[in-house]
Amino acid sequence: MSRFTANELQKEPVFLMTTRSPPMRRPAAPAVTLIVASVMAAPVAAVLWAAAGGDLSAITEGPAARYAAGTALLCLMVGIGAGVIGAGAAAAVCLADFPGRRIFAVLLALPFAIPAYIAAYAYGDFLGPFGPVAGFVGAANLPEIRTLPGAAFVLTLATYPYVYLAMAASLSSRSGLLIEAARMLGAGPVKTVWSVLLAAGRPAFAGGLALALMETAGEYGVADYFGVPTLSVGIFRTWYGLGDLSAATQIAAILFFAALVFVFLEQAGRRGRAAEAPAAARRRRLITLSPVATMIVVAFISLPIIFGFIIPAGVLIAKLNLTLSPGAAFNLGASAANTALVAGAGAALAVAIAVALAYSARRADNALTQAFLRVATLGYAVPGAVIAIGILSLAAWASNAVGAGAAGGLAILLYAYAARFTTAAFNAVAGGLAQVSPQMDAAARNLGASGTRIIAAVHWPQTRSAVIAGAAIVAIDIAKELPATLLLRPFNFETLATRIYRLASDERLADAAPAALILIGLGLIPVLVLAATAFGGEKDR
Repeated sequence: MSRFTANELQKEPVFLMTTRSPPMRRPAAPAVTLIVASVMAAPVAAVLWAAAGGDLSAITEGPAARYAAGTALLCLMVGIGAGVIGAGAAAAVCLADFPGRRIFAVLLALPFAIPAYIAAYAYGDFLGPFGPVAGFVGAANLPEIRTLPGAAFVLTLATYPYVYLAMAASLSSRSGLLIEAARMLGAGPVKTVWSVLLAAGRPAFAGGLALALMETAGEYGVADYFGVPTLSVGIFRTWYGLGDLSAATQIAAILFFAALVFVFLEQAGRRGRAAEAPAAARRRRLITLSPVATMIVVAFISLPIIFGFIIPAGVLIAKLNLTLSPGAAFNLGASAANTALVAGAGAALAVAIAVALAYSARRADNALTQAFLRVATLGYAVPGAVIAIGILSLAAWASNAVGAGAAGGLAILLYAYAARFTTAAFNAVAGGLAQVSPQMDAAARNLGASGTRIIAAVHWPQTRSAVIAGAAIVAIDIAKELPATLLLRPFNFETLATRIYRLASDERLADAAPAALILIGLGLIPVLVLAATAFGGEKDR
């Protein structure tokens, strides 16, 4: 049989498996994952090695301690805000019945589309002395936004969707039996929600909150613009201001360990997640609200939409000037072209690495491979500034290439993107590959198909959508990445993110608005998909 498809292999599995499969040569998958893990983890290893070899007193004394305290306070404030808003909004749209519930369910995810640093620039203008609010309350009565609470406010609005989407996915798939059992035992609606459903969704809450805190700890644009001394800001100030790579690596090491704590929290949340048996699933009855309660709920879930998406996007749209000068149009086009270049190349590199890891894990599923795999995919939790400083350290040690030209700079930048975002591509590729049964591989080998033929005719048709989705997610993440791009980009190489940062930092938000709106438009694509996925298992009446 010279030609076959995945569907043909699935039609007659008994016939195809009656012949004994020829022995399959398994490559040294642990060696593949070890090599990839070593390359991906090298920046973090460089940071830890350089930090350990320096004066450790600098970590507990001086500016480093102040940066760590600022990061801790910011994470504490954002964690409380994101947890309350995210869990409260998820409980409202998943468990209560009120007009527009399904529309609000999607709208609540929209703040995810606006990068936090863009929202910060928009609020700096909105609450500035020449902004619209000053016209109503007067410049003297304006609230001071460029403070630690102001940064926490912006980051809370930018990160609560992590908690909201995780909790919504958990609550929308919960069986109606949980609600009915609690009500039969005499629990009221409030107690049922608090003691049963929210308790059952605690692992999802912990996982979403950990992701929100990872984002907060590694955020640079918001903290820098609002003047908050965080570890990410400290890395930039130490490297750019003092040119002290050793001190910058020590601060980066503190930031890495802070991110590691949130990784353990997120993984602990996943271990506690449990699914209900399909036979137990039952459509649930939504809680009917009184008119007053409906008004309170609608007001509560409307506020994060208004402040998290409508106001920032509205400020940028109001600032948009469609009549760009030829020079501004050329610079915007060059930034967009550079963004497309690094996003496309970075996504292709990340997907290629992810495919190698996914096949290695598929062919050698053992403890050693899993350990290497965990190291190779740690990058999603490591802030971009940490990876960038690690790569700078590696480059300095290897060939004093910190001041390399454009080609070397682009190669280093793509390496940083791969180390940072390969995890997103791997999750997509591995998820798609898991849909292909190993029996189909054995059946194809019985028919004399080579490994390349199996990949082309069996694996690719079934994993194509997942691979493309993973590449798209990585490309969008790269387009929005700011810290690593700022630290590693070649001289005079500007992306949309760095253009926004430069112009907004100079109080030229009108010039930055076109690039910011392009990034927001790109961010809307995965947000709408995530919102639809979170409510895909919803069953109610």
